[in-house]
Amino acid sequence: MKHFVITAVGEDRPGIVAGITRVLYEKGFNIEDSTMTRLNNEFAVMLIVTTEENISENELKASFREVAREKDLYINVKEIPEDIFEKKHYVGDIYNIVVYGADKPGIVYSVAKLLSDKNINISDLRTEKSNDLYLLIAQLEFPPDVSEDELKADIEKLKEELNIDISLEKEEPVEM
Repeated sequence: MKHFVITAVGEDRPGIVAGITRVLYEKGFNIEDSTMTRLNNEFAVMLIVTTEENISENELKASFREVAREKDLYINVKEIPEDIFEKKHYVGDIYNIVVYGADKPGIVYSVAKLLSDKNINISDLRTEKSNDLYLLIAQLEFPPDVSEDELKADIEKLKEELNIDISLEKEEPVEM
């Protein structure tokens, strides 16, 4: 089994997802994980794909030339070694953090630095600016040695320093 991460970026327009996924379908790839979104007027795609075929990074990237040209996309392909793909990391408690306030440089850095210093992993992060209001929403993976109370104390300091609002909520597991 071969595994790849594919990224694509270009001006948003209809047909980007269809073009990229057509190539994958025709080549016999399975999409394992994906995120696709418009950022301002750019469309960004990130995919983790797998195949039983013996294909190289360069061969797969070449398969996207036509759709890249048609849709004016920058497409990158990177093979993920089997040991990295199969590596399981500990995912502790999941939390969601929401940050909002007046837009200013350093909000994302300050929040990311605080989380990094606590060894808290950011598994998903989204930001949006609307007029002068800045919004950051992130999903966090807490290691077992970090307490919610400890982080909340540091969040209070950051709220004061940046004059922003921050909320933190534990995500309850859903039984399937």
